[in-house]
Amino acid sequence: MTTKPTVVAALSAQQIELPSWAFGNSGTRFKVFAQQGVPRTPQEKIADAAEVHRYTGVAPSVALHIPWDRVDDYAALARHADDLGVRLGTINSNVFQDDDYMLGSLTNPDPAVRRRPVMLAATPVAARQRATGHLGLPAAVCAGSACPRCR
Repeated sequence: MTTKPTVVAALSAQQIELPSWAFGNSGTRFKVFAQQGVPRTPQEKIADAAEVHRYTGVAPSVALHIPWDRVDDYAALARHADDLGVRLGTINSNVFQDDDYMLGSLTNPDPAVRRRPVMLAATPVAARQRATGHLGLPAAVCAGSACPRCR
């Protein structure tokens, strides 16, 4: 049986990586609702994430999304995060937004389309990861991969 001290200890040990895109305007598939005070830059998103970590103590890293969080100097962005008490985490590449990905990215029936996410991960995102010191790279199998033509 799980006891209260066991649950408290488990919760105290957990760490959550906050996605930078969670700090932007949000909505539904029908409309994005603009809000006052929404962060406009990766630096502002990291500052908001640092506030969440300051209050909770369980969110020490921020996942970035390229191209939405693109900056010229990722090492400077990492220093900014460190100055605020958090670190850069996973760097996600955008392999779902282009029309070419309608049938998936890594699972697309077109070999040229399948090469794009591999090259995206292998070159610019990997270079950004080296600059920030984070080596994790997610692989996203995008919407459309369940399409009967892709099986």
